[in-house]
Amino acid sequence: MKHSASAGRAEEREVNSAMKPARILTILSFLFALAAACAAQEPQPSPTLEEFQTRLESLMSETGAVIVKGYTRVGSVTGSRGTAYVTAWEVKNARTGQGEQGVGVEISDAARPDADDEHAYIDYDEIAPLLKGIDYIMRLDSKATKLSRYEARYQTRDGIVLVTFNTPNGPTTAISTEGGRRARFVLRPAGLVEFRNLLESAKAALDAPPAQ
Repeated sequence: MKHSASAGRAEEREVNSAMKPARILTILSFLFALAAACAAQEPQPSPTLEEFQTRLESLMSETGAVIVKGYTRVGSVTGSRGTAYVTAWEVKNARTGQGEQGVGVEISDAARPDADDEHAYIDYDEIAPLLKGIDYIMRLDSKATKLSRYEARYQTRDGIVLVTFNTPNGPTTAISTEGGRRARFVLRPAGLVEFRNLLESAKAALDAPPAQ
């Protein structure tokens, strides 16, 4: 009898040992299925709207509302490698009354006449600092540094970059978009003065009282 009971317990242990891997696989399968179900129920991040560097362009691109745009092209200036067009902009959300003002700059690349013009925007509160920056740049001379060459850089939020540097033929300013990675054109001092005057004219147009 003892031998029979002992044999029975041994057989039972063998059966239990054989069943353990199957039980583990069953439990793991259940846990994976539970985790997948929980993940499916979690809220997935929704795609976000494109973010803009300026309030002006952000309002221009707003959806689900009537956006009223007013603009005046104040002029253009041509450099050795392209042309910049300056436009005063006034944008308003008709439902909320929210409004923004600023300046748009379009740059055509003379080296790529078939390419689309590059666009960049300047919020109203950036215009005055930009004008002061240009004034400072225009006063630079060889005394700006004790070294033989100098360079001065100004950048707006939307990536309009002005870089002034000295050359054997005098100071030169390159203006580009997207932080200096896209279309650029080159201005001599007289052209930089003209570009500054266009920005000032755009600001004057924005500061003018509403038409009666």
